[in-house]
Amino acid sequence: MRNSTFIIFSRFSALFLALILLFSLTTVSAFAQEFRYDSPDEAKNLALDCLMTCGFAFEYGSGGTSSTARNLVRWTDSINIYAGGQPSSEDLKQLDDFIMEIALHSPNVPNIRRVSSASSANIVISYCPLDQMGNYVTNYVEGNWGYFYFWYDGSGSIYKAELAIASDVNTQESKNHLMKEELIGALGLSNDQLVYSDSILYGEWTTTQELSDVDWLMLNMLYDPDLPLFASHSYAYNVLSSKIRA
Repeated sequence: MRNSTFIIFSRFSALFLALILLFSLTTVSAFAQEFRYDSPDEAKNLALDCLMTCGFAFEYGSGGTSSTARNLVRWTDSINIYAGGQPSSEDLKQLDDFIMEIALHSPNVPNIRRVSSASSANIVISYCPLDQMGNYVTNYVEGNWGYFYFWYDGSGSIYKAELAIASDVNTQESKNHLMKEELIGALGLSNDQLVYSDSILYGEWTTTQELSDVDWLMLNMLYDPDLPLFASHSYAYNVLSSKIRA
């Protein structure tokens, strides 16, 4: 998630940038909406459409600037999370609570827990100053106050991830949001969407504190046992849409 700080050098440039920002926010708000559905099947169809965006591309390509299409990848072995750097007691509580939520809401996600050492972890979350983010997460893109990066093997199985969350510029509320957004990304929902503002994966800056029902549906679809690892975009869509219609 990107949240950038600008240094303004003149009154003119400040006014000019303010007008651009106002126009941008107006444009975004004109398209943004919250999830709306009247039945469980409508919610599933919304989740499927979002999954095609969030689960089959990266927010940043190899150059750090654009999404790159890919096949389905996800975790297959137990997920062991270590929180390092400078986490507060509230950071650790929020992480523990969220791990419990994932286990409760997404039973097909492999066993997930927090561990006490980095050496026994395959996900390391580092709470660190913004100017040190690049020291803790691979291929960090400047300007992001939270960031993740993961690795997967030739079969499509994710086996390692790094997350970093800025400890000095974020409020507790924004740290809570970024922890959830980046961890969900590291589970395989690795791209943002720009339509539904109540989603934890909404691409504009928010401090949404909880995953929406549609977010949970997306995560469960990603880990649907009827989908093989490295399934293509079209194959996954056909399988999941058939299950919704059944």
